[in-house]
Amino acid sequence: MNTKQSGNKSDLPKQLSFERTMDASVLSGFSCGIDSMDEFIHQELQNNLWMGSCQMYVIYDGDEVIAMFCLDNHNLCLSEVAKEKIQEGVKPSPTNAPETDSSYWNRTFYDAIEITYLAVIKERQHQHIGSFIIERIMDKVAHDADVCCDFVTVRALKHKDYSAVPFYQKCGFYPAEKEIEGRNLFMYRIVSR
Repeated sequence: MNTKQSGNKSDLPKQLSFERTMDASVLSGFSCGIDSMDEFIHQELQNNLWMGSCQMYVIYDGDEVIAMFCLDNHNLCLSEVAKEKIQEGVKPSPTNAPETDSSYWNRTFYDAIEITYLAVIKERQHQHIGSFIIERIMDKVAHDADVCCDFVTVRALKHKDYSAVPFYQKCGFYPAEKEIEGRNLFMYRIVSR
């Protein structure tokens, strides 16, 4: 993700660059407008990077930081109902799920990549940058030989004043658990190769 990437939407900048970094100080002037997320970025993110709990990517438009996201390895526990819906074709099926091998669906946990954080600066929100980032993540997971998983997960931020759940639903994510008022929602999307 270190190369220049073109956006699919007409209002996206022609060239965005994605840079992996371990230095959260590049986000010193960053504000997404969600107090809890901004607080985390400026007070706790660097410690998470030092502990190795995630890998951070910063998105630039020229020299301006316009977004950030972090990824980590994760496991997804699918309910029996979710497994049945996937097998019935209600949801797309993972590419690695052999149709004749039922042992794939007998597992308790499935390897996944988790989007641990994703934020776009307030001035650049509602310009399809977040959905563009999601599609780049999905493309990376689907085509990176070092990544072997069938799911991307996220804990969609839910507060009384803000919910990221509708955004992730528009990006093709499904709830992996029942929605509980006031709690972030664990969601997943199936990787298609």
